[in-house]
Amino acid sequence: MPPLQTVFTDRPAPYAKGRRVNMEEWNTITCLAQVAGIGIGEPVQDGTTGEQAAPFTTGKFRGITEWTPDCTEAGVFPINANMPACESGVIGGGAYQTCTKRTPVYWNAANKGYTSTAGSNTLIPNAEFDATVSAGGIVPIRVRRIPPAA
Repeated sequence: MPPLQTVFTDRPAPYAKGRRVNMEEWNTITCLAQVAGIGIGEPVQDGTTGEQAAPFTTGKFRGITEWTPDCTEAGVFPINANMPACESGVIGGGAYQTCTKRTPVYWNAANKGYTSTAGSNTLIPNAEFDATVSAGGIVPIRVRRIPPAA
């Protein structure tokens, strides 16, 4: 009988945008897409009514969208679709520019990707990169939900 493997030197890279990277504690909420075209692995904020969520700009950050069968083949949610948003945990996102481990996470809406560079990009609150990844790769993003003040 061959020996069992007991030493593992590396863990696999994240599977894809919008997928949880590991089995650490996480929480995902269900929102309704306020507009069509919100993609997988993109940040969202509170929408205008009820459980709606809209693309993240400067509003209250809700989470990063996760993959679900409700996405179209183009990888976007249609309007009013159930849209899961990871509000805490580690999730894969698309790197627009180099993303450096343990640095703040910035979103570039025009290029629909993440970067470590502030510039004119939008800061994702309470998030950091879990690895250093070059432009075009999938980067693990650690999101920490901070409870609102009483």
